[in-house]
Amino acid sequence: MLSSLIRRRWPLPVIVVVVVAAVVVGAVATSGDDGRTLVVYNGRSHYGDEQVFEDFTEATGIEVRLRGGTGPELFERLRSEGDDTPADVLITTDMANLWRAEDAGLLQPSTTATLEANIPEDLHDPDGTWWAISTRLRVPVVNTDAIDPASVTGYEALGDPQYAGRTCLRTSTNEYNQSLVADMIAKRGEAATRALLESWMANDPDIIPTDGEMLQIIADGDCDLGLSNHYYLGRILLDDPDFPVAPAWPDQDGAGAHANVSGLGVVAGTDHYDMAVELLEFMTSAAAEGHVVEGSEFPANPDVPPPAHIADWADVETDPIVADEAGPLLDDAVALMVDVGWP
Repeated sequence: MLSSLIRRRWPLPVIVVVVVAAVVVGAVATSGDDGRTLVVYNGRSHYGDEQVFEDFTEATGIEVRLRGGTGPELFERLRSEGDDTPADVLITTDMANLWRAEDAGLLQPSTTATLEANIPEDLHDPDGTWWAISTRLRVPVVNTDAIDPASVTGYEALGDPQYAGRTCLRTSTNEYNQSLVADMIAKRGEAATRALLESWMANDPDIIPTDGEMLQIIADGDCDLGLSNHYYLGRILLDDPDFPVAPAWPDQDGAGAHANVSGLGVVAGTDHYDMAVELLEFMTSAAAEGHVVEGSEFPANPDVPPPAHIADWADVETDPIVADEAGPLLDDAVALMVDVGWP
């Protein structure tokens, strides 16, 4: 553009104004920054949370541009973009994705009195780098025509010889499984966790791509015992109460069922810090969390009741993941899973 302007012999001040304007327009186009717009990298893009962002815009006048992807995809995108990222807020699933983003310096602290009032201390980073918006239980699930759910009382059941050839799991690359194993290493120790995983592998589990597919395979009778996040089953049971799969709550006389989180944080280097914090406060509010957990998750805000169709599940004894302890063990968890032969 500049060379063509010079060839036309335009006055120099005009050329300068045009060039500066082009740079500004280009920057806005790249960042989405019109002064009242937030760019949100949303790892919950398939969870049906869009109404929450529309409510936020209506309440504040701040527009939200959502860019979706899986948690690992958005982490890699943020890391590769570095200081040039247009993102202001990261929303993602699973402690592993939150911890990795924090550890890589991609998020910044955002503690406010409102956030501390909305979210209990054990569901946010101690420095306020990320805040949970929901909790999720990763538990054994059974075909009710084949197994009494009450007979499965712990994660050890997946390695019980009576279920050899009857179990199914997702791959070891799945972050839900990685967080579970990292949490087990932190709380049980590596030797006990290795023994547990070796027993799981000894039962020769079928490896299934997704939790949803696994639940259908269990319902079809092609697998009797698996491991799933509770909300996948909650959604199915909401539509089909006769679906022949049920959760088997583990360790109810001990530590309880493994509880993970979905959460959000302010991206480091954002030019819209105050607006980003405003979105965090809105997302953790009682009004917003009611929408967030409609898909069968449990709210992180204790003032919000669980969805009615899983209200009974809210009484389950849970074992919340401790991110500061499990996060640094994620690489060890992956190495251990590979070492025991978990595909």
